[in-house]
Amino acid sequence: MAAANATAPLTRVLLVGAGGNLGPSILNAFTTDPRFTLSILTRKSSKSTFPSLSTNIPIHRLDDDYPEAELLPVLNGQDAIVSTIATATLHTQKHLIDTAIKAGVKRFVPSEFGSDTENEQAMALLPQYFRGKRDTVEYLMGKEKEGLTWSAFVTGPFFELKVPPERTTRGIMSGFMGFNVKDHKVSLFNGGKDTWSTTTFNTIGLALKNSFLVPDQTANKYVFIDSFTVSQNDVVASLEKATGRQWEREEVDAEEMKNMGLEKLSKGDFSGAMSLIRYINCVHGHGGNYAEYRSTANGLLGLPQQTLDEEVQKIVSKL
Repeated sequence: MAAANATAPLTRVLLVGAGGNLGPSILNAFTTDPRFTLSILTRKSSKSTFPSLSTNIPIHRLDDDYPEAELLPVLNGQDAIVSTIATATLHTQKHLIDTAIKAGVKRFVPSEFGSDTENEQAMALLPQYFRGKRDTVEYLMGKEKEGLTWSAFVTGPFFELKVPPERTTRGIMSGFMGFNVKDHKVSLFNGGKDTWSTTTFNTIGLALKNSFLVPDQTANKYVFIDSFTVSQNDVVASLEKATGRQWEREEVDAEEMKNMGLEKLSKGDFSGAMSLIRYINCVHGHGGNYAEYRSTANGLLGLPQQTLDEEVQKIVSKL
């Protein structure tokens, strides 16, 4: 197959997994830009609905294993596929990739959107979470010669509390990174001093959309973005300013938290993974602060300059 014309904007986009935490912000980014034509692929068994979408946006509901006979007609004519499917089903992306090549799709964006999975220390701690993501990227690398390009987005943990208001998430304000907004408490890992990079939902959607306007500059690489790189101490100081009250601080030993997480995983309790992801984000050396040692694509993708105080105030104002 001839190599794709990588300089032309990729405007016909298929989103797979639009009902997850990140999906609504990606949908909003593309549906508010008239240069793009968006469609959605979902499983017949999925209970996801898209009430805010215009009725002229196609929603393709296929059998759960995405049989090629059903999938290929959906992929024909698409420029790009964006996958936000859950970690547990990452293996299905290889089938999507193979069918995308048959359909002549130019770009595949795998369900990365999180930590720096190239970091070997992070991989060693939590291969159950990171291995599938890296395997997908390595699979895509092997398909470059067949004309399919790829971009994998590294965003850090999602920043927001909820999006939309009724949907709970694993954003850092939901308790995922130690902040209890409801009770004004925070668990500080190793004193809360280590920095980590994080991105808001809307910025992720904007970055993804804009990457398709400069496909030659975002092809076949990890794309690092962030809204800001901060410490837990920075965030709690901003929360205290926004809420007008002092927060209760609890010191947590990061090594103890890591060992507890590993022990849970060894017993088949996957709640331990959350402790390890916190550790990876908050303890330097595991890739959490990637924006301090990686070149970000913030400027290339025209991302807004956000401040911690402004984003925290948006969250507090909704409580």
